[in-house]
Amino acid sequence: MGMKKTAAGGAVGLLVATEVGSGLVQGWYGPLLTDLGERYGASAAMLNLVAVAYLLSSVVFVPLLTKLGDKHGHKKLLLVAVAITAVGSLLVAFAPSFGVLLFGRVLQGALVAFLPLEFAIVRQRSPEKVDRSIGALIASLAIGAVVGAVGAGVLVSAAGLTAALVVPGIYFAVCFVLIAVFVPETETSGTGSIDWAGIGLLGVGVASVLGGISLGGQIGWANPVIWALVVVGIGVLAAFVVVEQRVAEPFIDFDVLLRGGIGLPIVIGLVFSSQSLGAASLSALYVRVDPEVHGFGLGLDAAQAGMTLSAMALAGFLGSLFGARFVGRWGYRPTMVVGSLSSGLGYLMMILVPGSVGLFTVWLVLGGIGIGVMTAVLPAIVVKRANPDAVAVVSGLYNTLRTAMGAAAGAAFTAVMAAFLVEGTGTGDTAGVTSFTGYAMVWGCAVVLSLVSVALILRLPKDAAPSTPAVDDAAETAEEPEPELV
Repeated sequence: MGMKKTAAGGAVGLLVATEVGSGLVQGWYGPLLTDLGERYGASAAMLNLVAVAYLLSSVVFVPLLTKLGDKHGHKKLLLVAVAITAVGSLLVAFAPSFGVLLFGRVLQGALVAFLPLEFAIVRQRSPEKVDRSIGALIASLAIGAVVGAVGAGVLVSAAGLTAALVVPGIYFAVCFVLIAVFVPETETSGTGSIDWAGIGLLGVGVASVLGGISLGGQIGWANPVIWALVVVGIGVLAAFVVVEQRVAEPFIDFDVLLRGGIGLPIVIGLVFSSQSLGAASLSALYVRVDPEVHGFGLGLDAAQAGMTLSAMALAGFLGSLFGARFVGRWGYRPTMVVGSLSSGLGYLMMILVPGSVGLFTVWLVLGGIGIGVMTAVLPAIVVKRANPDAVAVVSGLYNTLRTAMGAAAGAAFTAVMAAFLVEGTGTGDTAGVTSFTGYAMVWGCAVVLSLVSVALILRLPKDAAPSTPAVDDAAETAEEPEPELV
């Protein structure tokens, strides 16, 4: 039994290492955004698209890969997701144009499917340890973000931009080999079909709506092309919802929101992610703005920016690490209320007192703690309430909806940033520089979204995450030998 436990621990360890890579990517590009803007002549608003492009594609990647995982094996599809992410990372590193760079970031959206696939693996292998395993995976995501923020800034200063950009691709290539060799496959039914019509409608609808919102800030909201894209996209998404209600095996099962009481936790995740994902890049851009030139910003170089941003990532790690302990002491509702308020307070103070590196770092820490707590606690509620045979689908739906909202918010925030430019920039060949008013507007929206999250959290029952029968049965048989991982 000791060897079996060692094998199980080793498999989870590799999943943790993969999730570190996911965090690495999510923290890696923040300190590099200004350098990417200089390489490709992109404005701050366009650089925000670099930060959220992977969220757009994840709306399709997550449900597709998780459904295929339920049918063909979660390990196989985790390998597919890792391979796609590696290819996207290499495209970003060697992109000859800004368009190719964005395409590489779109491919990196496959990394958002890592967590639901990993959740399914650990849930099936060790259901009695699901809380601990999920906590470890979420914490490793935060660790990766810390390493990414610091490492990218230091490496770009020491070896140049291309050398810094190639690291994620190499990391995921190594992860692919290790997962293929050492992580066991899960048992699946092998039945069911894929709703390809739903996939097409969702992809076209989301791309049209978010593309229109993103372009609105660039070419002007009076342009009829913008409104045509948005209206067509909304129509396609409406058709998608109708189709999903009528097919036997929908791409996204909206009925799952009505079962097990997971609807409200998913809505909370959707609202909270609007600010935690949609506004993620602003701090990275703000700290690089030269105050002597524009009258605001911190004027940090890439290495200094990486160190400063790592404070938020580290705080997120601590929040996710201790989130379960906070729940054990206070309960789910108080823990999430504190997390949401902490995040909102961080954004509020960025508006009120933004000019000092030390204080700005404190505000980043406040925001990071709140985000870490929420990202650790909410998935645990969703997974515990899900039926045992639909964990990947349910957690995939959770990730899909929250990242879709993050992408939508990011596109909207891009339009806001493009609307408030420093006078004299954004004309001719000069890239636009977002004014402090633009930053404050987005941060203010984040504060409001945090308060809305609190209002929704207070509507949760006190017993927010009752155990599923599978978890209860596992707890009762915890003394029995663990299943062999083969």
